[in-house]
Formats: sequence, structure tokens, C-alpha cells
Amino acid sequence: MAPERRLIPEENNPLTRIQCTSNVVGVIPPKIHEIITSATRQQGRIDDHGSGISFVLGGQGSHESSTISLWEHSTQTLNEDLVAPSGLCVKLTHPEHHPVASGVVDSDLLVACLGPNANDGSSATQYGGGRSMYGRDHGRTLRHVYAASPTTGVLCVWVLDTNNLQLRSNDKTNADSAGVECDASVRLKLKPGEVLTVLTPMSGSSLDGAIGTAWLLAATSLGRLWKIYKTSRPLTLHAKLVKKNLITENGPSSMEEEEEAGIVRGLYNYFTTPSKYTSHNEDNHVMDAGGDDVGISDDEDENIVALALVPMLLPVLNNERGAEVTSPPLKVRRISAPPSDSCARALSLSSSLVVKEWKVSLFAGSESEDVRTNSTADTKEGYISRNELFPRYNDGTLNLECLRSKSNNAAHMEDDLVGYRNVDILTPPSLGMDGRSLLVVVRIEKEDAESTRVYVLRIGLAPLPGEEDGVDQRQRCSPYILDAAWLDRFSGQSLSSVGGTLECAGLVTAEEVEEENVALAGGVGGVVAYVGFGPGDDGFSGGGQPPSVTISAVHFPSVKASMDGGSLPRVKDLDLYSNVIPSVVKNSMSYDSLTGGCVFLATSGLLGGASVRFPFAPLASDVNMPRGEEATVGLLDESLIQNETVLTIKSHLQSAFRQYLNKLKEGGGSSNNPARAVIPPSIGTCTSQVLSAAVVLASNDFVCAAAGGGSMTVSSSSPFSPKSATSAVTVLRDKLQMHKDFVNFLAHAGAYRRVSTAGRIRLRDHGEMITAARALLIECQGYFSNADAAAAAAGDDTRLSELAQARQMVTGALDGSSDNVITLSHSWARLQQQLSEDNDFSPLEKDLILLTSSSICHGIGQALRYRQNESVSLYDTPSYDASSLSSHSSPWTSSQEMLEVLFTQLQAIQQAGESILSTSLDFETDKANLRQYVEDISASALSGHRDVVLRKPDDEEAMKLYEETKLLSIPLLRQYANDDCDDLVALQSSLAHSFFEGIVQICHDHRNSWRFQGPFSDQEADERYDLRPMLSNTSSASPYAHLHQSRDYRSGLPFCGYVLRWYADRGFYPEVFELGKNCPHDLTRYVRNDDRLSDLAWIQHLRVGGHEQATVGLLSLTSPVLFGDKQEGAMGLWEQDQMMSLAKLSNKLASAKSANPAVDGQRNALIENSLTLISAQRILQEDTEFGDEIALKDNDLLRLASEKINSARDVDEIKRFGICGLAIASAKPPAQSEAMANDASSIWHTVIQADIHTWKSIANEDSMAVGGMSEEELIQRVEGTAFVGVMYDFVTTSPTGEKMQNVGFLNDLVRNQVMHSLGSDELAQVLTLSAEIVLAAT
Repeated sequence: MAPERRLIPEENNPLTRIQCTSNVVGVIPPKIHEIITSATRQQGRIDDHGSGISFVLGGQGSHESSTISLWEHSTQTLNEDLVAPSGLCVKLTHPEHHPVASGVVDSDLLVACLGPNANDGSSATQYGGGRSMYGRDHGRTLRHVYAASPTTGVLCVWVLDTNNLQLRSNDKTNADSAGVECDASVRLKLKPGEVLTVLTPMSGSSLDGAIGTAWLLAATSLGRLWKIYKTSRPLTLHAKLVKKNLITENGPSSMEEEEEAGIVRGLYNYFTTPSKYTSHNEDNHVMDAGGDDVGISDDEDENIVALALVPMLLPVLNNERGAEVTSPPLKVRRISAPPSDSCARALSLSSSLVVKEWKVSLFAGSESEDVRTNSTADTKEGYISRNELFPRYNDGTLNLECLRSKSNNAAHMEDDLVGYRNVDILTPPSLGMDGRSLLVVVRIEKEDAESTRVYVLRIGLAPLPGEEDGVDQRQRCSPYILDAAWLDRFSGQSLSSVGGTLECAGLVTAEEVEEENVALAGGVGGVVAYVGFGPGDDGFSGGGQPPSVTISAVHFPSVKASMDGGSLPRVKDLDLYSNVIPSVVKNSMSYDSLTGGCVFLATSGLLGGASVRFPFAPLASDVNMPRGEEATVGLLDESLIQNETVLTIKSHLQSAFRQYLNKLKEGGGSSNNPARAVIPPSIGTCTSQVLSAAVVLASNDFVCAAAGGGSMTVSSSSPFSPKSATSAVTVLRDKLQMHKDFVNFLAHAGAYRRVSTAGRIRLRDHGEMITAARALLIECQGYFSNADAAAAAAGDDTRLSELAQARQMVTGALDGSSDNVITLSHSWARLQQQLSEDNDFSPLEKDLILLTSSSICHGIGQALRYRQNESVSLYDTPSYDASSLSSHSSPWTSSQEMLEVLFTQLQAIQQAGESILSTSLDFETDKANLRQYVEDISASALSGHRDVVLRKPDDEEAMKLYEETKLLSIPLLRQYANDDCDDLVALQSSLAHSFFEGIVQICHDHRNSWRFQGPFSDQEADERYDLRPMLSNTSSASPYAHLHQSRDYRSGLPFCGYVLRWYADRGFYPEVFELGKNCPHDLTRYVRNDDRLSDLAWIQHLRVGGHEQATVGLLSLTSPVLFGDKQEGAMGLWEQDQMMSLAKLSNKLASAKSANPAVDGQRNALIENSLTLISAQRILQEDTEFGDEIALKDNDLLRLASEKINSARDVDEIKRFGICGLAIASAKPPAQSEAMANDASSIWHTVIQADIHTWKSIANEDSMAVGGMSEEELIQRVEGTAFVGVMYDFVTTSPTGEKMQNVGFLNDLVRNQVMHSLGSDELAQVLTLSAEIVLAAT
């Protein structure tokens, strides 16, 4: 799309769900632009009422205020050049129009343009919008322009046809001066001060009984309603005043005398209605009132500012199968409906937002004829309901409670909807596409202008299902506010009626494409309303930048039964570029059938278009309903291919497209005379699913057609192809042009906007495959041309022979590729089949590998370029990969066949790459080519597999193929796509596709190149290969966020867990904890679950402040952590000392924040016991210590202490070893007092045995002495014994406490066991007495 045609900034965020487009779609004739720029009030309409006629009010000259300037409506798609309409402009002059100079009331002409339809008595033809009608056919197609003067009440009609319009434009006298006179006119009698306010045509299914006439309704400022109809033979306008009766079940409550044309009913109009050549005499045209108005109360004299014609809706029924049945077809209704049912249903809206529903009789005869019909039903005419949407409180303020709960901003409106006094309708209302709702733009104001608000109201015209019972007919049909949307884009001051800088440019309603069948289920269907705002006619007088034109798209969801649980309206504002669209001509907005959006006229002379697609927001009751592609099978599923309806619509499309091509061919393919797209009604009435399948099938026929093989082939039908297709490249060129013509045809016919997104992707696939097939053939031709030239220049006949053989093989493989581009992947597969399965590649096979690689890269590259350039402008679909946002089918580049081709080609390069380079005559060129092939083919293969996986996340086979492609592609990228060992291409590809193994391996290899180089190394860290930011950046804004949302295919681990596992598998435990600093929670979880690192979990606990867990972990260590074999080895003494010291420090920190002192004390006792054993072992092994001692258990230490005591050289050593032994015995939990006593008794026994002879001698002497040995003598005799020395040191140095008492000699359990082992009471007595003396002495 050309940037100069874009009216809003391009949306670059693929996550944006709402799709918005706004572009310049056409230009107006220069004369019309001159009129717009010179007019004081800019007002007009584009494609008024779908007639193909556009107009602006005003002209150049003395009749400016009474002149209507017309031209043919014409727009161009983004794929076409902007061309002004080739037809001339026509000026129509109203004979009696006198605008009010004061401007108190809007006195501009009221204009309605009607195109050819059944109600005009001409043949009914369905046309798409946006194309010029000149040269369309040679028949006569009538169109009518009605214009009424609000002040004089004169209504005129001009009957125009193609030839007559051209002829009048050539009449310089009329065209340049007074303009074209009317063909007929009629005067409506207005009361003093009364003006016409609305003129609207009456059309729709309700008028089927009135074929041959054209009906209009006109309303006045006093609440009166006129019905006007035209008869053709003679051309006459008739007008009747609609009776102002309140229709009840018992008939009209009051009667008014009917006002009709003429003195004698029926014949008078024939003589008094002027022709286009008579002068206008006021006396001849007065619609004389039959009498004064009777029975009209003051509250009914309301200023009607808007009229809306409502179709007579039939109730939704259910057939015997429970399926919903809607209104019968038009032809059936014409036959079944009795003639007496000719009536219309209309809504009038007053300036105070009072809604009246009128029943208008459409009988075109006189009253005498009414009597002859003997039909009482036809006499019921008047209004059947009156509803004040915003009633007033006693203080005169508006009651806006209906907006409080039904608006899109209800959550922000608690008490701010009070105090509003004024309400205005800003632009004519618009009927919803299903005829069940009416859209109205209203402005509510307080005395404070800043509080001004603008709402778009959706007024329900039909009861919701389940709400019909229990109410009478009149109440059921009474209009009501269904929901509302507050347009809060601008400040209240700018929208104020006093001093506001913005005015409403119009309102357009469009169908809700995403929920096209919801209305068929009953209720009110969804609708999208487009409301335009721009600078007013007075311009922008304030300082600064003038306000830009804004198109507000409002999405009202469908309502099936009740608004409870339904979605609220959504609003999307589009601010247009003010340098292109400075302002919009008032009321010029119209529905655009090409895009399903709106089209408008800018004062710059350009036609702008806007379209907004809202994503589906399901109701609470719809969450389980299948939608989109889930509700259908594939577009080319066998069931759809054989579906009779789909095949019928396909044939209709092809037939209509053939006519379109013929008209293009007749015009020489010039955009100055574009063809108008005409489609049969069947295409417009079929469902989106059927239409999408038919469109794809029709396009499939075109792109698969052989040259000269049928009526829709390139050579026979396309006006752009030569008389004979001389080459496959030419055939493909013409096929591409035909394909684009087909898409443009769908757009101009108004059918393309109903094609589903999956169907649009399929159409784009066809264009891409044609482009890729053409690039394939061109690349093959170029390859052989260059190779032949090089071989011929070198005089290498062998090489020429090989190339000739290769050309023959390629020609056979590519045969028919231009006929059926759908099988493009098969063409590449046939090229790959020429390769041998072994690794011994001949020169011919090397040529085939290079040629196939080159053609794949060039073909896919051209296809992707085509996608980038044409996605928005031609196919109206995003060019980026939005697969993660929807379930639409994958593009052809992600098809299984294409992915197999890409994978096979990568395997061929892997096997033959080194052989090609080793035998290359031009090494650098072949190396560069291989790099390009690997990069492009890898990118296409990986992107294609990712596309499939995102759409089918539960497909195990797709996940497996994706992983295999990663394992193949990344090593090839590291091998061929690197500069001086720079693996940045491979790393970026691994990151893009979440290939964890590639990421970690590449980063580890490069990490080793700049780590551990010493403090004086000049190697700095390369941040591109640093894993740390990849591990730590987990926020959604991080470029690595997607890594943390993925999992490794084989291990199922998340990214952080995979990195830690990768390093742990290779024994790089320090790296695990170093990298784990960047993902502490993941490291904590990982080390807890990995047995290899579970003994090191305390490290992470200390880092994160889990001191209690760290203490427990340290205490539970039983195997080496830093040194030795964990499986078989024992922990060293030094390591045990370090671990226990850390545990002691950690436990202190844990105790400081612990609420359970008892548990802390238990852990502290365990730590102290372990440290005691460590200290005892150091003392016991101090002479034999080398630093690599194994930490011994308490039993081993106890045995070692006994051995040391026995081998001690003096008493001092015995005392030191004895104390160590007792300390070892005490290093147990307090509950193990008996075990302590057992261990302590063995130490005391060993100490006693060191001086056993001395103790035995003392015991004998004590027993022989009368009264025993004296205390002094005893002390003297035992003073130098080891037992007394140990006892003394134990008593004086050991801490007090229960544990030490449990190992003391005087403990009953210890003493009894020692005495029992000695077996002598005399020894026991002496030892006990000596111990008591020592204890008493200290």
C-alpha cells in the first residue's frame, strides 16, 4: 500500500486484536472540489442511498443556495490508482428555495437520491459499490433525485438516466447557469413558522405491495408527517398528510381530515403538476389542506428531526427439527401477502428524543378507491406508540437512568448523569442491517459546557426472545434503548452546541462480520456504527493545532435473549492525518460495500474510507459455541468441495468474474474507465463459510488452469495476456494478473469483506505460489545461463555436457509447474529425488543441490516479499504472523509438503556441503552461496514449523518435527553462517525458536573464550553470548520473555531449569550456582530435586536467607561435598569442620528470627557435638595429621582415645587423651545418658589401667590398715596417678552441665560399670574416695 494513501499510522503491534484501516479511496471531479472550497456551508452525501450518485449542496453563481451538484460515485481499491470519475458533473436547481438567513433553523435543501430498484418501476439489479456506471450497458437505467425546500414546502423530482445525464451536461446554457430544471414538483402546505425537517425514501420488504410507485416521507417542525409518491404515467408527484391518530386495538382514537393534492382527488394532479418545461406558479402547486387540524394536543406538536423506515419483521419460527426459520424469500412474500397489507412502518424522532412509531398506508389511489376496496385494514393509519426515551424530572432535568447500566462506561458513571437539561440529535439516524435496531447519535448538555457528552444509542425495534409473552402487541413493538456507547474521545467543551469546535459529520451502520449469523438466532444482531467528527463550517479559530477528523467505530454486540451477561459496546477511535483530511463535508458519510466500513468526502477533494474489525467477544451463553475455523472444516475439505451449494456459488462467481474480465478487456484495461462489478443475489445471501469455500475453489481453478485448456484459462480470458503464451514464465505472469483481478472483482462486488480470514490467507497463498513458481523458473534459467557461459568461456566441454544433462533432468522435474502452482512443493521434491542416497556426490548432483537450494531461496523470498507488499493493500489481512492470536489455517509456506522439502534440502547441504567446498573452483562464491542457502532455508523451515506448533500446540508429531529441524538447522548455521567463529546468526535463530540446547551450547563455548583468562587478560565479556541476562529478564517487556514461556521438547524443563541441568550434567557445579544467582527460585527448586546437587542446597538457602533450611542441610551431610568420591568416599575432617562451622553460623542467624527456641537448641546441640568430635580427633591425631584425614565416627574416636591412653608416654598425655575420650563420650543427645555412661566408663577404666599396680597396692594397704589409710597418706600415694590427674582436669576444665555429669566418674552409672569391670571392692573404695577428695579440693 502506498504510504501517501494511508490516513492513520500503521499498526506495528501484532498483538493488537482490533484491525483498523483507513485510506484514501478516491477523488472527486475538480468542479465539485471548486464548489466545496467556495461554499459557505459544506454539506453533501456520497453514494446517497446506494444510488451511485454523490452530491453537494451549492454551486457557483447566483443560485448557489438552491443548487445541487451531482456526480457519479467512484472509488478505487488500494491496488488501483486513484482516478477521478470520467463523467461530467450535473447541476440541478430548485425553483423555489428561500433559505432562512438567521440560521436559527437548518434551511438547507433536503435531498434524496434513489438508484434503480423495484419501487421505481425499473428492473431490479444488484450492483456493488464504488464503480462508475458510464459504459455499463446500453439500456436505460433511471435514477431519481428528490429535493425539498424546508421553508416553501416545494418538493421537486429529477429523473435521470445515463444518456440523458450526459446530454444535459453538454448543454452549456443549463449546466453553467441555472442548472437542470425539475421534471415534476408538488407543494406541501406548511403552517406559519413550520418548516420541513426530514425527507427520506421509503423502501424495503414492506413496500412489496406498492410496485410501480416510489414513496417518500417528509416531516415538519410541528410533528406532522407527509407521504409522497410518484406515478410514472404521467410523471406526477402526489402528497398526503399522514393521519395523526393513535392506533389502538379498537381502531383510531381520533381522526383528522386528510390533506391531499388538488381540488378534485386524482385528476387535479395531472393538470396542475408542472412538467420540466413549465414555469412554477404557486397557485397551481398548493397541497391544499382539507381543514384545520383537529384533535392534536400540544404535547404531540413535536419538532421531528429524524425519520427511519423500519422493515415489517416477521417472527422467528422453528421448524420440526428445531432449526430457526426466517422470513420467506421476496418472491414468496409477494405471492402470499394480500394486497391490503400495503403499509410501512416508520419511526420519528423529535428534538427532545420522543420516538413515535407510525403505520403509514401505501395505497396510491384516491379515497373513493379506498372505499371500493372495502378494506377496513387500510384505514388504520397513524402512530401506534409514543415513547419518550429521556423523560424529564419535575425540575426539568433529563432522566438518564437508562444510560447508567447500558453504556460502555457504566463502571465510571455513578453520580455524573444528573443535571443534564438539553438533548440533541446530531445527525440522521441509521437503521441496523437486520432491521431490528436503530442507531442514533445524541448530545446531552448541562449549563456547564464542559459536561457535554455524546452518546451513540442503539434503539431496539423488536422484542428479545423470551420477552414476547405477557405483553400486548403495542407494548412489545415500542422502541426502547437497548444499549449505548459514550464517545469520550473529545472534551465536552469541543462538542458543546455553544462555542464547540467539532461537529458530527455523519453516521453509518455496517454489519458485524465476525458474527454474521447471530441475528438469525433471534434477538438483535450485532452492528458496527461509524461516527465522524471534524472541525465545523466556521473553521478553527482557537490557537494551536486544529482538531483532526476522527472516525469513531462503535461495536454493539448481538443480544439474543437478555442483556445479562452480554458484552458491552466497544469503541475504537481513528484520528486521521489532518494534512490529508482537514475536515469532512457534513453528512457525507455513507456505507462502503467494498470494505463493509464507511466512505466520506473530505474538503480536500479526496474520498476517504475507514473500516474496523472487532474481534469476537463471546457472551456468557456462547462460550461453548464453535466459531471461526473450529465451526468449519478446512476450506478445501472434501465435504465442502462436493457440497452442492459451494459448487453453485463457485460457478456463479466464475460467471460474474468472466463478465468483469470482458468489461476490463473492452476498456483496454485502463483504470480511467473501470468496470463495475455485478454479482448475482445468490452470492450476497450465502453464508460466509460457503462464500469463503467457493471463493477459494474458484481461485484454485484459475491458478491450476493450463494455458489454453478452458474458458477461464489465462490465454483465453485475461485481457493482459498475449495471444499465445510463449513461455511458462509468461503464463505465470498472466495468471498473477488474473488472480489480482479476481480479488479486486470480489472487493468491488462487496463480497470480499465477507470472506473469512482463512479464505483470505488461501487467496494470498495462491498469489504467493504463482510468484514463487515464476521465481523458480527464472532462477533455473539464470543458473544454467550463467553456468553455460562460464563453461564455454573456459572451454570445458565436460562441464557443458554435465550442464546439458542437468538441464534435461530439471526440465523433466519442473514439467507442468506453470499449469498447477498448487503442487509447487512437488516440483522441488522432484528435483530432490534426482540426488543419490549415498554421500558420494557427483558433479551433476552438486549442481542439482546448488540449483535446488537457489531456487527454493529465491522462490520463497519472492513469495514473502509479495506477502509483505500485498497483504494489506490487496488481501486486507495482516502481513505479520498472527498465528498465535487465532486458529486460522497456516500459509502454504507452513504446509507439511513444503516443510518436508525444506528439511530434505537442509539434509542435502549437511551431507554435501563440505564436498562442494573442497572441490569448488570458486571457493569464496560457493561459501557465500552456501551461507545464504543455509540461512534462508533454515529460517523458512523453522518459521514454518513454529507456525504449525502455535496453531496446534497439542500435536506431538508437529512438536517432534520442529525439534528435529532445530537440531539440524542450528549446527548448520554454526558451520556455514559465521564470521571468524561468530555464532550470532545461530544464536539469534536459537533464541527466536526457543532452542535451549543451541542457546546454552553457543553461549558456553563463547563464555570459555573470555572467562578464566587471569587478571591481566584483555578478553572482555561478550554480552551477546552472556546467559545471565537471559536467565534474569523474565518480564513481558524483555526480549527473552518468550524463553521463559517455553519448555524443552525432550526434557520438558523450562529455560532456567534446562540451563542448570545442562551444566550439572557436565559436572560444572560452580557454574550452576553462579548462573543460578540470576534465577534464585529456579536454582532452589532445582538443587532440591537433583540428587547430584542436593547436598549443596544449603548454598542456595544461605543466599536467599533460608538459614534454618541451610542449617538442616549442613547437619545432614554425610558424604564429601567438595572433595572425594560422593558415592563411596567419606567426608574429610577438614571439610567436616568447615561444614559444621557454617552450620553454627547459620544456626545463629536462624535463631535470631526463630519462634521456636527448643528446636534451635536441639540443632545447636548437634552442631556442638559434631564440633567436639572434630576437635577431639584433631587432638588424638596431632602427631600423625597430614590434612587429608577422614572424619571418624564417635565409636572409632572412642576406640582411638583408648589406644592413645594405653600408648601414652607420660601422665600428661594420658590426661590429654583421657579428657578427649570423655568429651567424645559426652557428644551425644541428652536423652542418651546410658550410652554416655557406657562410653565414659570405658575411658575411665582405661585411665585406671595405666596405674593399676599402684591402685592395687594402695587398695591392699588400705584394707590392711585398721580404720583404713589416712586421708593425708592417701593423697600422697595417689597424687601422681593418671586417674587423679584426669579427674582433676575433668573437674576443673569441663563445663558444668548435665552432659558432663553423665560422664563423670562419680556418676552412679559410670562408677558402677567401672567397679564392675575392675571386680574389686577395695579398688572401688579407694578410687571413689580419691575422686571425692579431688572434687572436694576443687
